[in-house]
Amino acid sequence: MKIFILGATGQTGSILTKMALERNHKVTAYVRSPEKVLLKNENLTIVKGDVFSLAEMSEAMASHDVVVSCLGGNNNDKETVIAKMTENIIQSMKANHINRIVTISTAGIHDEFSFVMNLIVKSFLKHAIHDHRLAAEAIISSGLEYTIARPLALTKGPLTEVYRKTPKGVPRGGKEISRQDLAHFLLSVIEKDEFKNETVGLAY
Repeated sequence: MKIFILGATGQTGSILTKMALERNHKVTAYVRSPEKVLLKNENLTIVKGDVFSLAEMSEAMASHDVVVSCLGGNNNDKETVIAKMTENIIQSMKANHINRIVTISTAGIHDEFSFVMNLIVKSFLKHAIHDHRLAAEAIISSGLEYTIARPLALTKGPLTEVYRKTPKGVPRGGKEISRQDLAHFLLSVIEKDEFKNETVGLAY
């Protein structure tokens, strides 16, 4: 499978890229700083580009089977950076007739916690959650086949391949999940063609 990865130099994106290559997928890492990609593999193509350039991304995205976005970027300010990047991703996919997208969002975009916890989360992450919610809404309304991962707190823990997956809500009592297992989920839904048109809460 030919996988187009955005955010391949990030903490989760770099893990996903390595996993995908280990499973013999062909991977294109679309990155701002190619020198930050430390992996070497005959199935890895590194393309320097700007996520905000629709022309650059559309050209690089041609002939892929699926797009995976591990992009971050909102430091809880009022800028809707993630939503703007997502709009470009959607347009690039449609220009290239690519129909499958898997992306990372955050728990909280559906107000899926308890009333009190929703208030607490929003008091600390109001703008970041708003940005992620806008991005998710754009994907959901795009007509593309999507899976949106909503992990709880991310850790540097090991790969376990054992975690709970809850469409719409969040795993009851869950608090965290490792980036290794988040990457495992992203690759798993591509390989197994699971959780289409669902947003999935993830935690142990």
